[in-house]
Amino acid sequence: MENQPKGLKEKINKLSLKKKALLASGIITVATVVGIYAYESSFSYELVLNKESVGIVKEMEYAENALLAVQEKVDESHGEKAYYSEEVQYNKVRVEKDKLLSEKQLEKSIYENIDIYKPAAILMVDGEEKLILEAKEQVQNILEGIKKPFVEELKSKDVELVNVDFNQKVEIVEKDVLVENILKQEEALYQVNQTQPKTYKIASGDSAWTISRSTNTPITNLEKANPDKNLENLMPGESLNLASKESFIDVSATVKKIETKEIDFEVEEKKDSSMYIGETKVEQKGEKGSKEITKSITYINDIVEKEEIIKEEIIKEPVNKIVLVGTKVRAVASASTSASRGGSGKAAPTYNGDLGSAIVATAKHYIGIPYVSGGSTPSGFDCSGFTSYVYRQYGISIPRTSGGQGGLGGYVSRSDLRPGDIVVFPGHVGIYVGGNSFIHSPRPGKSIQISSLDGYWSSRFQGGRRVY
Repeated sequence: MENQPKGLKEKINKLSLKKKALLASGIITVATVVGIYAYESSFSYELVLNKESVGIVKEMEYAENALLAVQEKVDESHGEKAYYSEEVQYNKVRVEKDKLLSEKQLEKSIYENIDIYKPAAILMVDGEEKLILEAKEQVQNILEGIKKPFVEELKSKDVELVNVDFNQKVEIVEKDVLVENILKQEEALYQVNQTQPKTYKIASGDSAWTISRSTNTPITNLEKANPDKNLENLMPGESLNLASKESFIDVSATVKKIETKEIDFEVEEKKDSSMYIGETKVEQKGEKGSKEITKSITYINDIVEKEEIIKEEIIKEPVNKIVLVGTKVRAVASASTSASRGGSGKAAPTYNGDLGSAIVATAKHYIGIPYVSGGSTPSGFDCSGFTSYVYRQYGISIPRTSGGQGGLGGYVSRSDLRPGDIVVFPGHVGIYVGGNSFIHSPRPGKSIQISSLDGYWSSRFQGGRRVY
């Protein structure tokens, strides 16, 4: 190179500079072309749906096609009545090519960003939404299904069903709702059946009877709802089911029930002077009558809410029992004579079996008469009022008080007691009926009854008195 002529060397240098200029110019041209191809030379279209951008496409036609495809998909999935809000806006934009969506991609983006609505039937209970189903008929079927088991249960009780309804305000409202809130029939039935039983927390002193009364729940319902519990041994703190389960909606049913009930006959006494006092004779047998009672019973679910008698009709009149009662006085010693003859510690008079048996028969006639303090008539007796009244039927007058009767006549030991003798306890008297038993008017809240001389009364027995 150093031996090249000077003119040739200058030509070579000029040629190198020109190549470098051409190379630089090529690089700039390539960079410009790359930049032009990275961005669209024309506008694209941004689809804004319900004020939210869902994507950008090259042609507006793509967006229109995507919207139409989404509506077809909604119709196919949820029916022709389904729809979605469609407030559409297009914005012209320039974006990089990789930001553009295809028609299918835009369709997917639209579907993922819409709320789909359709007409539905809503079950409202006391103003609260309970169930949403697609059709009114489905809700009506659910309601009928709730009623059905209660209706079948009532029909099995041999009653006439008057009316069945719901205890709450129940209505079906039709309006457009989000499709995801609409239940299928089986989903709605599951919700209806997933109810829990009403419970009661047992407190100290509670019994099945007090719980039944305070919650208006029949004992039979408590037994049915708590098959694993002993209702006679309830423990404080435990929970007791008041019903088998709490209903989704309370069913109210009114039924008419007809019952036949016996009518007891009355006992009519007629005085007969041909018979001795204490003697009786049945002149006419009594016959029970019957009547038909029509009741109106209202149930809330399976619990009786109200019961009332709406009609009574006598089918057969009762026939009274007529008993002849003797009034002829026997010739017997008075109690005062007997007392002077025997005294409290003296031997008792000779026993008169016929009179003693008659006294017992008369005393038994008053079984069931209530105890009344100071009472001495068949409307109510205390202990000494009862014994003095019975003895007076046989013309025997004895003191009115238990203390006076306890020292009357002659003393009789327990082993020598005979029917008709007075039996004496501290502050109490009765009449011996035989078989180690006596008849008496015990105490307030009780009525005339026969009790054993064993047990409670054995240690209190002071002796017998025979006053005839």
